[in-house]
Amino acid sequence: MTRQATPWPLIGALYLAGLVAAAQFAKVSVTLDALERAYPGAPVAFAVSGVAVMGVLFGVLAGGVVASLGPRRAILIALGVSAFAGALQASLPPFPVLMGLRVVEGAGHLGLVVAIPTLMAGLASDRDRPMVMGLWATFFGVGFSLTAVLAGESAGWVYGVHAGLAGLIAFVLWRMLPRGVSGERRAAPGLADHLAIYATPRLFAPALGHGIYAVLFLALVTYLPQALGAGWLAAVLPLAGLAGSLAAGLLARRIAPGRLVPFGFFLMAILFAATWAAGPLAPGLAVIAMAVSGVVAGAGFAAVPWLNDTAPDRALSNGALAQLGNVGTFSGTPLLAALGAGASLPFAIAIGVLGGAATLVAYRAATRALPVRG
Repeated sequence: MTRQATPWPLIGALYLAGLVAAAQFAKVSVTLDALERAYPGAPVAFAVSGVAVMGVLFGVLAGGVVASLGPRRAILIALGVSAFAGALQASLPPFPVLMGLRVVEGAGHLGLVVAIPTLMAGLASDRDRPMVMGLWATFFGVGFSLTAVLAGESAGWVYGVHAGLAGLIAFVLWRMLPRGVSGERRAAPGLADHLAIYATPRLFAPALGHGIYAVLFLALVTYLPQALGAGWLAAVLPLAGLAGSLAAGLLARRIAPGRLVPFGFFLMAILFAATWAAGPLAPGLAVIAMAVSGVVAGAGFAAVPWLNDTAPDRALSNGALAQLGNVGTFSGTPLLAALGAGASLPFAIAIGVLGGAATLVAYRAATRALPVRG
């Protein structure tokens, strides 16, 4: 879908829907204490991961569903599901019911994180598309931070407000999104198509980089401040990553995302190695390294439309990206916890080198059959 001008108000409304998706994780994280009081003895921490499990298991399937329905319908349905499940959660039903509702909400979350970037890429002009994707790469960090700042201590109230916001944004987008904006569609994929997605470099290369990045991000935010003896990094490192993701949108206008991702991984590894040897300057270098990791994330989102011209293919690629991103988020923090906080910097260096090498190969394979791009 080629456009002369980017409809920024609509892009902004879609970004707000992304913040609602991020808050689906954050609203439970910030109300865990209240849940523990409401459900004494219950494993309430699993209420957070109920959403992520859907991404791990069904990310590629979600990409196929979005490709079949079209992003407009998928977004409106996902917001409706999220509002419905969230409203029922607000009553704090019995814990097994709450968990079931979290799984249902996870389906809505997955639909949003696949369909929104697919539609945003289609709406943006060729010049603005990398910047729009860089903006999208910040949705999770911004949504999580805003929820942490604005949410109260009452779990039921927080869940009810979130459900209301999901319903409100669904209504706004129903009015703003013209019918037919989604472009062409395709049938939902079967198992053979799933395997084909991971055998098609232009579909899985962005997901590979994002999955490796996701292994690193939450793990470092959790343990690097302790490893460097600088507690203030816990608040600063996520902001540095957000700044890097925004910068990626501008950089990707001049440097192809397929080059920016592996270069960013290698530069990140170098900066973390310098941090390891920097003594008292280590915290400052760690902030710079984390900003570079944000560039990797933003460039990975920009690579989806750069490699794939059609909305259905972008939906499939975003589905793979959601799947491997959730795998990385699930595995990174436990892995570093097993190694110990003192291994944070060697861990980051190794992930940077691995990410650079893996994405260099993947993007070369992905671009081999494409027309020459900038």
